[in-house]
Amino acid sequence: MPWEINPMNSAWLLITTLAIAVTRLPADDRESRFESTIRPLLAKHCIGCHGPDKQKVGLRLDDKAGWAKGGDSGPAILPGKPAESLLVKAVRREASVSAMPPNRSLSPAEVRDLEAWVAAGAFDPREGSERLGGMSLGEAKSWWAFQPLAKSSPPGPGHPIDAFLQTRLAKAGMAYQKPAAKQDILRRLSYDLTGLPPTPPEMDSFLSDDSPQGYEKVVDRLLSTPAYGERWGRHWLDLARYADTAGENSDFPISNAWRYRNWVIDAFNRDMPYDKFIRAQIAGDLLAPNAADIERDGLVVATGFLAVARRFGHNIASDMHLTREDVIDTVGRTFLGLSLGCARCHDHKYDPITTRDYYALYGIFESTRFPFPGCEANRQPRDMVPLPGDPARVAETLKADARIAAIESEKAKIQAGLPRLDFSGARPVASGSIKDGGSARLDVPSPVRMVKGDMLLLAISPLANQGADFTRVELKLSDSAHASKAWDLRTEAIDSLAKGNPVASSHGGAWHFLDLQKQPRLLNSRTDGAYGNENLMAWRSEGETPAAMVNTSPDPVQVFAKLPGRSFFAHPGASWPVGIGFLCPADGNFTIDGSLVDAHPGGPDGVGFNLSVVPAGFSAALARHVEAASTLSKLESEKSGLLSRKRPSEFAYAVAELKPVDAAVQVRGEPEKKGPIVPRGMPALLGGTTVSATNASGRLELANWLASASNPLAARVIANRIWLHHFGSGIVATPSDFGSRGLKPTHPELLDWLARDFVENGCKIKRLHKLIVTSKAYRQSAGPPDDRDPDNQLVSRFARRRLSAEEIRDSLLVAAGKLDSDPGASHPFPPEDSWRFTQHNPFAAEYDTNKRAIYQMTTRNRRHPFFALFDGADPNATTPVRQATTVPTQALYFMNDPLVHDAAMALASRVEAEPTTGAQLSLLFRIALQRPPTDPELAAIRLLVPSASARLDTRSLASAARVVLSGNSFLTVD
Repeated sequence: MPWEINPMNSAWLLITTLAIAVTRLPADDRESRFESTIRPLLAKHCIGCHGPDKQKVGLRLDDKAGWAKGGDSGPAILPGKPAESLLVKAVRREASVSAMPPNRSLSPAEVRDLEAWVAAGAFDPREGSERLGGMSLGEAKSWWAFQPLAKSSPPGPGHPIDAFLQTRLAKAGMAYQKPAAKQDILRRLSYDLTGLPPTPPEMDSFLSDDSPQGYEKVVDRLLSTPAYGERWGRHWLDLARYADTAGENSDFPISNAWRYRNWVIDAFNRDMPYDKFIRAQIAGDLLAPNAADIERDGLVVATGFLAVARRFGHNIASDMHLTREDVIDTVGRTFLGLSLGCARCHDHKYDPITTRDYYALYGIFESTRFPFPGCEANRQPRDMVPLPGDPARVAETLKADARIAAIESEKAKIQAGLPRLDFSGARPVASGSIKDGGSARLDVPSPVRMVKGDMLLLAISPLANQGADFTRVELKLSDSAHASKAWDLRTEAIDSLAKGNPVASSHGGAWHFLDLQKQPRLLNSRTDGAYGNENLMAWRSEGETPAAMVNTSPDPVQVFAKLPGRSFFAHPGASWPVGIGFLCPADGNFTIDGSLVDAHPGGPDGVGFNLSVVPAGFSAALARHVEAASTLSKLESEKSGLLSRKRPSEFAYAVAELKPVDAAVQVRGEPEKKGPIVPRGMPALLGGTTVSATNASGRLELANWLASASNPLAARVIANRIWLHHFGSGIVATPSDFGSRGLKPTHPELLDWLARDFVENGCKIKRLHKLIVTSKAYRQSAGPPDDRDPDNQLVSRFARRRLSAEEIRDSLLVAAGKLDSDPGASHPFPPEDSWRFTQHNPFAAEYDTNKRAIYQMTTRNRRHPFFALFDGADPNATTPVRQATTVPTQALYFMNDPLVHDAAMALASRVEAEPTTGAQLSLLFRIALQRPPTDPELAAIRLLVPSASARLDTRSLASAARVVLSGNSFLTVD
């Protein structure tokens, strides 16, 4: 058969011929051909998306190493094999690959040139240097942050910090500002170290002490107070993205997160060496078995740094990869000052972190068990870590667990033996629905005939898929033949609900509150003080809903909404009704009146309702349920008591070991697209090694690597953070980015000297504080900006700052004399077995306290409005620096918020007894501003609150206090 000429065969014949010819060219000619043909082609069509700035699908074509390594699909070029090379297939727009360039085709001549080049061996002189992530190996080795700490000496006598700073200032022809006034420096020092203002006696003592040691004595006193740990612990919790809720769609509360918060505070107060502080938070549970008894609980709790990572989605078990990613990013930014998370999808574009480095760390945390806080799809928290504790406490915990299991068994046995409540054959009476903020009357125009034993049943159900909320219910009955016989759900339930379910009526009959699932039953779990309010009393089923609840107070109460006084409320279950049943005591015709009102407007929720008469015949079964209700209620109360005592006090929200696994690379960061397996280990940039233990996660090795004295990043980063919180800006102005996208240090020699001194003196943070605050730089005044140093990079003045959100709140309570200085503990969350939070009805609460702000509950999805307004940390991400904003709503807050008004009134009461107006105002200023008033301030106050008497009354003093507490002198530190 004669061979037919095929155009494609001809093309390949031509390319092969050209390739042989090119291959035989001298090296100089091959380079010339590459420079004249291939380099321009790649630059024109490819480098924009696959070069140093962008690496789509992980592919670089700007050097030979890039195309040899390839992207997500493997090497882009196989030298000598154009038909198998992905790049050639892409430019030929073959169906098996994505066409490239995507929006235009290469010319036929360009395609032939590329094919011939590949067929000839793909000679590429662009060898480039070996790369590590986004840097060449040479760049990575020479980058300032990765160098060993320099051994340098201060460039002059005196305080070492001043020697470094004044040398730079002198070169710029500048000098420090004059020293700050003593009252300013004490106020500055007290806020910086404790977050609280000095008291009038503390100020008087400091001003009267002219000894050379007076200032250092104050520094030592402030560093030794519990308030120091509360202030500096808050800085750390910003980095740790601490919160008391999980952050997934329903934002489930975390009962034991507070333990980590308190451990951080205690660690700062004990001046725990920073290297131990790091190790404890990464691998404390692994250090605990060999630690002293007194340290074991704390070491387990310390791993809360990892455990408090945000959870994601609706069913967080399926989104744990996002939580591990959060952990890796937080560890990198917090301890190393590097954005490791940028290597999740591809090698880091700017820093020497590769995708293999990232998944080497990912394997460590995939081999770590994280606690499960609960979520909408699986409500029961689990995998909390028992505290090692003492043997007696462990035995007590085991005893409580055994009793809880026995209670559950008893309840199940009782409920299994109860007869079914058959409500079939019900006769409809009225029906309807209400939506957000709406109301409806029960339209029953004529009396309803019932016989003894019938039940009038009002079933309240969730409305379609809109969810449901509490509904205020009114329901009245009267016997048409005996007007004196009347029944009122609201009044009878309020007066008798605490006695049990059902509620007996004085006229006979009884009100029953029912869980109308497929197997109806009485609500059997009693809750006194529902939603944290002593006036609310509820009966519930196994969880939060369904529920029947009353407000026993004659006044409205504010919880999730304002609930009217002496009212009855019902809440359906998640997808089934709650029932209010009246058991008829005698035959008769009954007039029925009632209404339903949405008790929690402001959302898309609503309820449907059906009123019916259930014929007698279930009386014997109902009697059995009533008989069992008391026993079930007692068992449920006992269980709730055991849980409330057990879990908050004996478990930690901490991590533990899992069976070790090495992680697969997730191609483009997508968990379902698996790439090669990467051994667990540390990033290569600082000599990171793979995990040696095959039976451990690698967290202990990671902790030791991070905390090692040979790791220059850890010491530089923490020294810079301490500096930042004293001077308002770090020596490195990007405190969590020491990579190539961050700013370089303004005083690199000083930073290295501080870091080395810190390591050589035991990594003691309190010592570093004292070194900084005893410098002349720290004690200079806050003068005006100088054009030669407009951003204060040379530290030519002290940087005036606004108080943080926590300092503002705590200072208002101090001024009012109401700050509770005792440590905080757990929050009054509802019992865990009652949690029924959903994405439509997430957990949300505010538990007011007069303790320091650090002890207030922090929620992720609904931030406290005060802390959001005054730039508190966002608990959804690590926060190295808070941005201080100035917005009109902040001024409105001071004009209108009850906290400010209450503080002003309380402050007025504290000074009212002084003998004269001058004495009253002097004490008011000294309490609020830690200084006496100036003459212009006194004159302005007298104009504001003129008085003919020798002393101002409480109301006038409160007006003056509001002005003082709203002014810049209160809100700023000089």
